[in-house]
Amino acid sequence: MEDIVFKNQEELYRRVLPALRSKRKLLRKDGFKTIKEIDIWNYMRYVKWADSYGLELCDMVDDILNTNNNDVANYFFDKYMPKKTIIEDDFELPKLKD
Repeated sequence: MEDIVFKNQEELYRRVLPALRSKRKLLRKDGFKTIKEIDIWNYMRYVKWADSYGLELCDMVDDILNTNNNDVANYFFDKYMPKKTIIEDDFELPKLKD
């Protein structure tokens, strides 16, 4: 059996896109409607596969489909959603009547 060799990340992304779409549907069922395929891809690249070498396509698809939805969502919200701390200057206190 021949090894599949990908020329670049984009080619690999396109190959696993059906799995990413399936994962996105699973995330939507769990209420995570803003997460897109590219967000799942980035989680896999930068967290799940960060120290991995020589992954096979079947292992990548398995990882995508079986990764915990909350782990993907936590990564997404930590990475892309701005954190806001409440500071007194951020809002006005209501004026009280004497």
